Amino acid sequence: MDIQSVQQQAPVTQPFISAEFIGHKIAKERWEPINAILYEHVLAGNGVMLRAQRDEFSVSMPLSCREIKGLPEVFVGIKWHRPKVPTRIWEEIVMHARTSHSFSSFKEELYLVYWDKSLEFWQWRPASRDRTWTSTIADDSLPEYAEACIELHTHPPEALNFSKADDRDESGKFRLFGIFIDVHDNPKIRFRCGIYDHLIQIPFSWIGRLPKGIVDLNEIEALLQMMLP
Repeated sequence: MDIQSVQQQAPVTQPFISAEFIGHKIAKERWEPINAILYEHVLAGNGVMLRAQRDEFSVSMPLSCREIKGLPEVFVGIKWHRPKVPTRIWEEIVMHARTSHSFSSFKEELYLVYWDKSLEFWQWRPASRDRTWTSTIADDSLPEYAEACIELHTHPPEALNFSKADDRDESGKFRLFGIFIDVHDNPKIRFRCGIYDHLIQIPFSWIGRLPKGIVDLNEIEALLQMMLP
């Protein structure tokens, strides 16, 4: 979901009366309804939060974690309006990535995860238009591209972070983005939440449960950071 799509989906015959495109609030309780059309900033006891919602989930992401005395702490994370994405989805994506390209002839592959409204369960599909060892481009002509709330792609071994090209491609959208690294040998994953111009790293546990043998790099790095003096 991008900014233009949100604007196009706004009802013409029922205009927004009190909602703003970008809202600003001072927290009153742990969770309050999100009224802004795009996103809102919330000043809370546990920092400044960026909040937004779509059909599948609502998010509350920290922009600053500095304590602000006198205000209530608010929820941080993802509130799902659908069941969390089942482990089966990730197992099937990894299997497809492993069988589509061998280790020696690796090419990046992009996948979309979306809620099938007619069947009422999660679906996925490969969606690459062009592929090389270090890049892939989504086929945005696919109907699933507009519906997807999760977009992830594979990375070659040692490419452990989102690239600058990823930053450019993913900016301006509201969905969850992931990278699968080294799917043939020691699979690793890293996720972030994209809220239009903000890209914020998140643990995979906010999305679902990983299959055995896959390491969440964000969770490992968070644990290491906690161990530092």
